[in-house]
Amino acid sequence: MIDTEKLIVALDVGTSKVVALIAQISKEQQLEVIGVGKSPCMGLKKGMVVDIDETAKAIKHAIKEAENMAHCQVHSVFVGIAGNQIISRNLEGQVQIRSGEVSSQDIQAVLDKAKNSAIMPEQKVLHVLPQEFSVDNQYDIRNPLGMAGVRLEGHYHMISCGLSALQNLEKCVHQCELGVDAVILEPYAAANAVLTEDEKTLGVCLIDIGAGTTDIAVYIHGALRYTEIIPVGGDHVTNDIAHVLRTPVTEAEQLKVKQGCAQSIVVKRDEFVHFPAANGKENRKLERHVLASIIEARYTELFEYIYNQLHSLGALDYLSAGFVLTGGAARIEGAESLADGIFGKDRTRLGTPTIAPEMGGQLVQSSVYATSVGLLMAGRDAYLEELAKQPTRRKTIDTEGFLAKLKAWLERNF
Repeated sequence: MIDTEKLIVALDVGTSKVVALIAQISKEQQLEVIGVGKSPCMGLKKGMVVDIDETAKAIKHAIKEAENMAHCQVHSVFVGIAGNQIISRNLEGQVQIRSGEVSSQDIQAVLDKAKNSAIMPEQKVLHVLPQEFSVDNQYDIRNPLGMAGVRLEGHYHMISCGLSALQNLEKCVHQCELGVDAVILEPYAAANAVLTEDEKTLGVCLIDIGAGTTDIAVYIHGALRYTEIIPVGGDHVTNDIAHVLRTPVTEAEQLKVKQGCAQSIVVKRDEFVHFPAANGKENRKLERHVLASIIEARYTELFEYIYNQLHSLGALDYLSAGFVLTGGAARIEGAESLADGIFGKDRTRLGTPTIAPEMGGQLVQSSVYATSVGLLMAGRDAYLEELAKQPTRRKTIDTEGFLAKLKAWLERNF
């Protein structure tokens, strides 16, 4: 019998597909994946909902498939979001410490001060993630609670989303008669699924290449410092192939997935691919290295853009753990080697979720599931946080019940 209170449901609504994962919390407080569902999606463009009905239809199909595998029914989801209405920035706030020792109220006050100076109209705050604190002249403090001092300063990374984009996504979910537990930035979720704590401490850049967008998240000294949603993804590569070769988009996608390579130099000159012309009247033959050169051009443009962005931020020197590629479009042959040629030799790896095989990990051992597994992790953390509060709640309820019974007894007997 499945305990529905321990079910976590992740919903990754992507440009080309919707992925739904169902997991339960084990006795050891670990995630066990018990349901997986996928559905093609035609309702998004560059990570943003453009057709609510089409998106809702894809969500329903993916959820139903996951429910059938898990033999359960779900009622709410942790959903990921990306797109060009995401705004990220670093904030700081300062307050005077009230009693000479940092309290939880002081920490909340410095957070509020940082947020209040940065919230924009028509934007909804998704995350405000602490980076570090300083107390007087002591810097790089992770947890200032209880420290003596006069002035507390906090540094944060805030992520917000346009209200209309958020509301449209939530409408799609509600149309499927599902509640929304939380909306989470997709690269933040993916980073938690595929990056190690050591990588975050040493400094690492996650590059999540999806169909409609490429999302990046930069960690330095263990904290998230920079996020960006780039409106370029695997679909752009497919469109390049279709345009240059004058073949239907569906055939271009198949060429990319089955025969594609992001490094033309490694493709033998005597390898050929066959594909139909756009008019459908003839099959054509092409050297595979020509196909690879089309793909390579777009991936090179993408990686060079990321390199230049990080260079302008001054972040490159702090990425000792290098670069981690993930997402469905990161699986193409040659992507890691091409990235190494731009970011530096042996600085890139392919990231996949880290869930043990005995906990259903074999179902999600692919970079395609990076975001959805990260959403499950966010759900587990929220569950454990709520669980930690329950003993205190029970104690309060029991005490109130005892007092009520005592009052009734006194009224009856005196």
